Amino acid sequence: MIEKMKKYSFVLYHLDYRSFLERLQELGMLHIIRQTSEKTDELKQNSEMIKEYLECIRSLKKKVSDAPKPQSNLPAKTLLNNINKAFAEKENLLRTKETLVKQIWELSPWGHFDYQMLEKLRAGGIKVKFHQVPKSQFKDAWQKEHAVQIIGERSGTLYFIVLYTGEDPALEADGFGFHQESLKELEANLKATEARIEDIETYFTDNAAMAIETFESEIARLTTLYDFEDASLQGLSEADNHVMVLNGWIPISKEAALKEFIEREQVIHFAGEPTEADNPPVHLVNGRFAKLFEPISKMYMLPKYGEFDLTPFLAPFFMLFFGFCNADMAYGLIIVALGWFMKRKAKNEAMKSLLTLVMFFGAASVIMGFIFGSLLAYDMKELPGVGKMILVRDDNQIFNLALLLGVIQILFGIAIATAKKIYQSGFMHGVSSIGKFLFIAGVSVFGAGQLKVDVSAISSYASYSLLAGLVLIMLFNKPGKNPIINILGGLWEMYGIITGFFGDILSYIRLFALGVSSAILGFVINSVGGQMLGIPVAGPVIFFFFMILGHSINIALGGLSGFVHPLRLTFIEFFNNADFNGPGLEYKPLSKS
Repeated sequence: MIEKMKKYSFVLYHLDYRSFLERLQELGMLHIIRQTSEKTDELKQNSEMIKEYLECIRSLKKKVSDAPKPQSNLPAKTLLNNINKAFAEKENLLRTKETLVKQIWELSPWGHFDYQMLEKLRAGGIKVKFHQVPKSQFKDAWQKEHAVQIIGERSGTLYFIVLYTGEDPALEADGFGFHQESLKELEANLKATEARIEDIETYFTDNAAMAIETFESEIARLTTLYDFEDASLQGLSEADNHVMVLNGWIPISKEAALKEFIEREQVIHFAGEPTEADNPPVHLVNGRFAKLFEPISKMYMLPKYGEFDLTPFLAPFFMLFFGFCNADMAYGLIIVALGWFMKRKAKNEAMKSLLTLVMFFGAASVIMGFIFGSLLAYDMKELPGVGKMILVRDDNQIFNLALLLGVIQILFGIAIATAKKIYQSGFMHGVSSIGKFLFIAGVSVFGAGQLKVDVSAISSYASYSLLAGLVLIMLFNKPGKNPIINILGGLWEMYGIITGFFGDILSYIRLFALGVSSAILGFVINSVGGQMLGIPVAGPVIFFFFMILGHSINIALGGLSGFVHPLRLTFIEFFNNADFNGPGLEYKPLSKS
């Protein structure tokens, strides 16, 4: 749910303004109403420094090791400069290494030879020329006519030298120009370069954890300064700059603490309820279960203030859809165990919350796996005792169940939209939505009959529901308007309802496709693994590792699809039918990081 907000305005003497802000930041409850987006030089500088620290942290996280963290008395900025210099040096060394490797590769066919010997030969009147030519183009006549010595061959290319005293032999072969450094010198440079790169990597691994901790602390300090400086610009100057007026929002659950603070500070203030022109920030307050799903709803956007928070309503459906896509008891238990293990290792509370959510997803997979009768992709329907308890027995029932869940979620979304309209605008504005609910419920029953589901017990009620819904849509879609306008508007609305419903319900076939494809892939893995058991001696070992690898890949693919596709069903089908309205402004109180 969205917590109610109260608006507070503070009237301050201009000399007391900044000291009041400091104490308000200590309190950490008031969301400051922004009056300007102006940025001072100090704000820009702090923002740039925060970005630099964050970029460095991202790079260092790949270098963290289990080695004990060293102590450092260096200021954060000096440490940042040292690390950035090390990164820059490493980049230059890597480019140097790349050049050296290329040069060594070019010289390697000639081997290690004495450059001074070439000088001695030239001093004695003997000249040496180096050539390279594709092997197919080398002519044997060259060896008969000239002093030719083949040095080596690589990748179909011959490398040879020609010794001569008179004119330069005109051979149809490419000449070869040597680098200023010998192969031995290049190899020594490469070794020194690699050693220096290794030293820098050791510096990173030894100091990464300490540097990250230092930088995170500095980011918190800079963020606090940034927020304070930004908040100081949001006051309205009055009475020839002698008076400052600061406005902000406070959740009603924290209002008592703010009042106590105001009484202690003896500040002139005014409090009031939000008006239609205001845009209060949104502070979500949910129970322990629904709160786990807040990161998912925030991936889309926050609802506007005064709207319904759909997080508690999407939570059970999202869990169920994930379980549908990964309907296997063993897969679910593995996901639960993985989430539990990683949660024990996690230190960040937000990460612990996400891993708890992963465990719930795994539990949903266990439940749906039992309903579908799947254990590590093996069919449980034939097991004595257990087989009779399996509810879904074939692919047709899986298909129908996917559509049934879609209908339930769509109708649930329409019910939420109806309640919202009645709550916000009065009962008459929700009558058309009631009609939409009844009409779609009736259509769904008749549609189930087309899928060979026995609906004889409720088909007559479905007819009444369909007709009643049609009447309510046609006559009450525009309360207070001319009946003819209502009917014309109702025809247009019916077109949108029919096309929208069938488009929405078909989207839920994805659940069927993903659930069945995961089961088929698991079955194939088991089948291939079973064949490997027939391999003499090594068969059981190969079977074991193949099953682990195959099912691990299937779980990873199922986890990805089981998260992405429920996201689409939630954000497009459910949110649209629930008449979601956003985006809302997130509640961010002025506080110390």
